[in-house]
Amino acid sequence: MRKRVILSAATILLGAVVLLFLLVPQSSQAITKEQATKTVISLYGGKPEKTTARQYKYEVEFQRDKGLYLAQVNRESGQVESVELIEKAQTVETFTQQQIEKIALERVPGSIENIEYKEKKDEYAVHIKDDKQLSIVVLSAKSGKVSSIKQEPVATDEGVEQSEPDRIITRNEAIKRAKKTLEGEVQDVDFEETEDGGYYLVEIENEETDQEATIQIHAVRGNTMTVEWDN
Repeated sequence: MRKRVILSAATILLGAVVLLFLLVPQSSQAITKEQATKTVISLYGGKPEKTTARQYKYEVEFQRDKGLYLAQVNRESGQVESVELIEKAQTVETFTQQQIEKIALERVPGSIENIEYKEKKDEYAVHIKDDKQLSIVVLSAKSGKVSSIKQEPVATDEGVEQSEPDRIITRNEAIKRAKKTLEGEVQDVDFEETEDGGYYLVEIENEETDQEATIQIHAVRGNTMTVEWDN
């Protein structure tokens, strides 16, 4: 009888040990943080951000195009139990050409002459003209931020009309040429502007010969155009 009791007790104890072995996971079978991270990335792709160890699982955060994801990985089996999107990626919208033009005109008033899109740098160059200058405003196509403004003056018709034509001969040279016609004392020298370059009017008086003349010398060619004698 006693022998049976001992045998029964031994059987019960052995069963309890086996049951305990099956129910309680062995630490040697648990996966590491690195293994959990590698498993998630191999299944879903993306870039690992952070892995946190919990009591029965690992929480693996990883980045993909749509945002930041969180995967729950069982520490014992290594199986991925769930995956969820915890932070949605912000969508970067490219500015339209009309929006770029509006931003450029807010910085530099005027009329748009031309607009260029530079694909390599992903930016716009807006050419804006007003009465005084031509401006080139460079903006980012993604952010709309102005990176540079270049300006240069615009030549006006008024400025062209007021500019003095090129002269081949100077005032003194005109006097020398006029004295070939009449040697004497120079009384006055005037310059008159014309479409073909203008001319000098040189007044010379010679007291010895009692002669006085106004000699017209071309300012570009240097030749004597007319001679007006004053008797």
